[in-house]
Amino acid sequence: MSHLPIPLSVLYAGLAGTLIALVVATATNKWSLRVFFLLALRIAIGWHFTFEGLHKIHSIHTGVTDTNRPFSSEPYFKVAPGPLGAQMRKQFSDPEAEIAKKVRVSESISRAEFLRLSPEEQAKKCPEEVRNQFDALESNAKQLAKSEAERELKDATTAEEKAVKGATEAEGKATKAAKTDAERTAAKTAGDAARAKAKAEGDKAREAAQKKLESHEKTGDELVLAVKAAYARWVYGADARPAQVKFISGDLQLTAPQRLDHLEWVRKEARDAEERQSLGLGNGTGTDSKRVAEFRMGAITAEADLARDANAFIDELKKDLGFKPDPNATPELSVGQRMDRFTMWFLVVVGSCLMAGLLTRLACVMAAGFLVMTYLAHPAFPWYPLPPNTEGNPLFINKNVIEALALLALACYPTGRWLGLDAIVLRPFCKCNGCPA
Repeated sequence: MSHLPIPLSVLYAGLAGTLIALVVATATNKWSLRVFFLLALRIAIGWHFTFEGLHKIHSIHTGVTDTNRPFSSEPYFKVAPGPLGAQMRKQFSDPEAEIAKKVRVSESISRAEFLRLSPEEQAKKCPEEVRNQFDALESNAKQLAKSEAERELKDATTAEEKAVKGATEAEGKATKAAKTDAERTAAKTAGDAARAKAKAEGDKAREAAQKKLESHEKTGDELVLAVKAAYARWVYGADARPAQVKFISGDLQLTAPQRLDHLEWVRKEARDAEERQSLGLGNGTGTDSKRVAEFRMGAITAEADLARDANAFIDELKKDLGFKPDPNATPELSVGQRMDRFTMWFLVVVGSCLMAGLLTRLACVMAAGFLVMTYLAHPAFPWYPLPPNTEGNPLFINKNVIEALALLALACYPTGRWLGLDAIVLRPFCKCNGCPA
């Protein structure tokens, strides 16, 4: 238990006390083996739940290290094929919803037709969800244009001063090396010409920068228009972006319509593979099962990758508008991440109740319900891939089912009154003071 901040002495003392209490409770019930094994089963399951929850809590508080990864159920649900799998994945992220809002278009326009549109018309074709994000940065874009103009204005003055200084130094060296009045006059004339040229170039650069400064609001609007058009060109297939997709090796340049076509192809292959395997009631060869799992995972991955790449492109364009994410900002937890926090404390509380014999029957039912939900996300059906880190080769029945049945069996007995706080807490609600053997 080195991964938990619990001294081994405390752990061993608790184990010894639990064993003694188990023996005393068995003796009190006339050394009934039924009582002993039911109590041992309850304590063992409670121990499993409690320390699994404590380990998850500890991993969250420790953070990312070389030997620790914070607990997240997202990888488990990412490949979950069961009835609850898709719903649970959406609690962490909903790639299909992201794709529908940011990649799919409401009207069909060919690439040639889109390219004939003006930049303003192309910008209007940008998906509304993305367009709104860019519009929200309009003031940033104007401030960026203003800052750029001010920088150019300052750079123009600096460049002029440097050029004048260089011309003066060159004149001084030429004058010092001159041996005749004519040479000295020529050096002065060259110096004056260089200074005049530097001043003229400086005035020209300052004038251009000043015009930019005066029209920075218009420039900001043009920046927003440009990023909208750039995103729309990708969405409507006019421009391609680097992409890596499953089943196709190498770096590619793909447009959004091409990515959507690939996604639909992978989904169709997954459906066809599942249909072929279902004709044999799922009892295909290992190759069949592997192919189905590969295409199913390929569809999930392609969907997530497309949503991720679309958001990455949006963030890249936002930077062109002067957007700078706050490095100290705490990212908002998704519903799935909040569920993870609830889950780890749920395991600790329910496990502790089972070990302490407090509200035992309720704890058994709640723990069994949790295991059933986990099973429904990743059923041990032969036509589904095995969950990550699965031991053995379960067929319909896995460890979650067995443990859930054991908990429901425990809920049928008053084990909390044989050994636990239920003997005190529930005494006022019991009709008899004695406990059945």
